[in-house]
Amino acid sequence: MQSSLRVLHVISSMSRLRGGPSVSLHNMLKALARRGVTAEVAATDDDGRNARLHVPLDRFVEDEGQRVRYFPRQTAKYEFSAPMLRWLRVHIREYDVVHTHGLFGFAPLAAAWCARGAGVPYIMRPAGVLDTWGLKNKSRFVKALSLRLVEGPLLSSAAAVHFTTPLEQARAADLALPIRPVVLPTGMDLDAPAQEALPPPAAPPVLDGKRVILYLARIHPVKRVDVLLRAYAALNAGQSTALVIAGDGDAALVESLKRLAGELGLGDSVHWVGFAEGALKRWLLARAALLVLPSASENFGMAVVEAMNAGRPVVVTTGCGLADFVTRHGAGIVIDGSVEALRAALAGLLGNEDRRLAMGAAGRAAAQRELSLDAFGARLESLYRSVLSARAAGVEAELPALKS
Repeated sequence: MQSSLRVLHVISSMSRLRGGPSVSLHNMLKALARRGVTAEVAATDDDGRNARLHVPLDRFVEDEGQRVRYFPRQTAKYEFSAPMLRWLRVHIREYDVVHTHGLFGFAPLAAAWCARGAGVPYIMRPAGVLDTWGLKNKSRFVKALSLRLVEGPLLSSAAAVHFTTPLEQARAADLALPIRPVVLPTGMDLDAPAQEALPPPAAPPVLDGKRVILYLARIHPVKRVDVLLRAYAALNAGQSTALVIAGDGDAALVESLKRLAGELGLGDSVHWVGFAEGALKRWLLARAALLVLPSASENFGMAVVEAMNAGRPVVVTTGCGLADFVTRHGAGIVIDGSVEALRAALAGLLGNEDRRLAMGAAGRAAAQRELSLDAFGARLESLYRSVLSARAAGVEAELPALKS
């Protein structure tokens, strides 16, 4: 399929170490490529944790088959880049639509500002930062002022504000911003191998014969790994289970969680494997009895989709954007986030293999049907064309609705 659409995506970082927003953009680009949409990316060379990507700067390069133009990140906070701003001001009119990713960072705001000034329609994806947890618990007063003076006006002028789940949109609605919301769940490459049979070098060597509880996400206070550790300790499952924490985060936080595991007497039953991708991630999914994501707030939850695609049941909180999807399709258990509720959910699934298998099969079927790259690409192209048609007609775009 061929398309004349030319779309520019702008994000602070393409590094997979930055978690969901960056990973979902990689998937978005794959979905658009399948439909013949020309999509390019402007990003800084940020590689997370004050590191830099080793990439050519200020020219387009091929990155995993995608065209990305990297610019130097000149400050760690907000990832400011004057060269990016200069390039955007000159070249943004070359694109039909601009799609930004994230808020409270220089790159997406600069792109939205330049697009608005140039009369190019733009779509903003907040990537979860408009949820109530983030606004109340991280730089609260600075964000409130910035939202009123900077992000708010840009969001109001956007052709659409892209949320990935109804829950994310509902949380943002509490802010009463005059925006045009659209809900498009992120698609994922579900055609790729979902599991890896042979253990890679980084795999924990002591999981054979054990029922593995897998946590697969960034380590951050909002993810509530401490609740998972306390629930696992209360499970009192002995040597028949193992908890694998696959993720990385602030070193001080990780160390405090490891100390908590020791204080809870978990000893060698918890395995900290760090950031997992590729073969290691597929192998962990193959070994897992279930996946757990106890986040207080999760606008989507890509690891949940990966686990469902691997045929594994999931345990998520009501704060997870995919909670309704999990309930609707019988793909796992949704809990209130308390230690006792999580312990009970883990015990119920570990003690019933038939239930685990049934939920895993249901989740895989639902993910394949509704969260594939092909389904996402079609919805995303429809959004872009709706925006362009409305602009040509001088009317407000009729945004595609999410089908339940």
